[in-house]
Amino acid sequence: MCIRDRLWSVVGIVNFMMLSSRNTPFTYVDITLMKSVLPVMNNYFTPLEIGAIGALILIALVLLVVAYMYLPMEEQLNRKIGFVKVAVIVAAFAGVTSYGFKSGMLTEEIHNIRIAFSDYGTAYCFCITALKNGIDKPSNYSEKKIEQIEERTKKSVAKMKKEKVKKPNIIFVQLESHFDVTQVKGLKFNKDPLENFHKYMKQYSSGQLSMPSYGAGTANSEFELITGMNLDHFGAAEYPYKTVLQDTTTESMATVLKQYGYKAHAIHDNSASFYDRDLVFSQLGFDTFTTKESMNIRKWTENGWAKDGILTGYIMDSLNSTKNQDYVYCISVQGHGDYPTTQIIENPEIKVEGIKDEALKNKYTYYVNQVYQMDQFVGRLVKALEKRGEPTILCMYGDHLPSLDIEDEDLTYGNKYQTSYFMWDNIGLKKQDGTIEAYDLGSEVLNKCNIHTGIMNSFHQTRKGTKNYQKDMKNLQYDMLYGKQYVWNQQNPYKATNLKFGIRPLTVTKAYETKDSVFIVGNNFTNFCQVYVGDVKINTTYHNEHLLEVSKKDLKNGDTFKVSIVSKTPKVLSSSNEYVYQEKSEK
Repeated sequence: MCIRDRLWSVVGIVNFMMLSSRNTPFTYVDITLMKSVLPVMNNYFTPLEIGAIGALILIALVLLVVAYMYLPMEEQLNRKIGFVKVAVIVAAFAGVTSYGFKSGMLTEEIHNIRIAFSDYGTAYCFCITALKNGIDKPSNYSEKKIEQIEERTKKSVAKMKKEKVKKPNIIFVQLESHFDVTQVKGLKFNKDPLENFHKYMKQYSSGQLSMPSYGAGTANSEFELITGMNLDHFGAAEYPYKTVLQDTTTESMATVLKQYGYKAHAIHDNSASFYDRDLVFSQLGFDTFTTKESMNIRKWTENGWAKDGILTGYIMDSLNSTKNQDYVYCISVQGHGDYPTTQIIENPEIKVEGIKDEALKNKYTYYVNQVYQMDQFVGRLVKALEKRGEPTILCMYGDHLPSLDIEDEDLTYGNKYQTSYFMWDNIGLKKQDGTIEAYDLGSEVLNKCNIHTGIMNSFHQTRKGTKNYQKDMKNLQYDMLYGKQYVWNQQNPYKATNLKFGIRPLTVTKAYETKDSVFIVGNNFTNFCQVYVGDVKINTTYHNEHLLEVSKKDLKNGDTFKVSIVSKTPKVLSSSNEYVYQEKSEK
């Protein structure tokens, strides 16, 4: 077997393992995601599987080295010729592939990457995810075309009924792997696992939300909701968080609402660095970002994910942190896979019937009980907002279906790319039900508030369902992210924010010594806290949210220190006030 075949065999094996654990195939983008994935790999794979993946990567590298070392002598003597040959082959492959895309001989429209891997093969699909990313330049893209689109939108906005702008708090809660599991055919439960969600769907605007992904891809659902952009116009298996938004700012719900005096907050009970949100949320205009590193999480799922109940307090903190209105984008994590094939919940609250396969039944039992607890969080959050009384719109929805091998025919509503949503409010909005695209949900909410500004927002509000809607949307998206930015007179007005991590301030109030240790007293300490003397990190023991411990050997009399929250990447997210240590025993 040639080296090429062996390398593709390695890719194929990794692809199989990815499909088994995450329900999504192995793509080129996954290589770029490795920095984010590594800290949470244990949530997806067993130690044996992690070892196997590492071994496969090592084998691939060894094969490349061996291939070079054992080239025929004449080839080794003509390396330059060999490099030229490789360059010619690569150029020819790229040219032929490009022609294939343009002529229609090769498909580039991949809406379901998993099915595509089955239909077209691992090698082709892996390559297309490397070759086809970003947004292809539309054939009619020009300054004149963008002006025409914008002029049409402005004229339509001008014709809209002029009503006073409403400025309630606007909260989006994206529930991880959440959907209406009672809509799976044949399943029965001892009680409704979505009692609260169903109640609010009946009372307030609700329906189905069409998402860009299935089984995984949270960041892409989020991208559509925050930016109003359609992932269909990007390359296959694209993650804008990992590509264009690494070094490009753009308009978002946050930037639109900040024009009306809002503060923009993001909250996530998982790592700040996952999907590079610690960078991307700055690019999208958020002011604060509260993550698990800034939280004292005490309740975890059996699989090691934070339970979402903790989010209510941090949502309230965000609302209380300003005098004006707030935009809060909250991302949950409790429903995250992988779902165990064995029973790991001893006395499940929700019992599942209608599944013969024991392993699948165990998966559903675990998942449904997480969803049930998430539903309790839904109910508590609504009650907290009702009690608070400030004008508010709350949108809650699932980011994608879980990786439970659900197909369209398994669902009563027949579409595995749709989750459920509702819009709770306390400002008397009229109930309007319907199916909405994820990229359009933000504009629907802003329309209810009579806010018609923003490129994508006003475009959706006035052009949805019209001729050339998608073509013009693609033009706008390309222009804003990859083109000349004619919509902004070729000058991007958005600057990356100085993102503040955490809502609750990290403070040091005093320090005292014992025989061997120095105890640091303060507020809002977490397991991710580290004490720094200057730029030197010293070993730190976390006791509780008010107490840390360091060795007397590391902290000397007169040292100035601070406490910092450090992510696994590692990156300092936030720091306390500086404190000068003076030796004094606690009596």
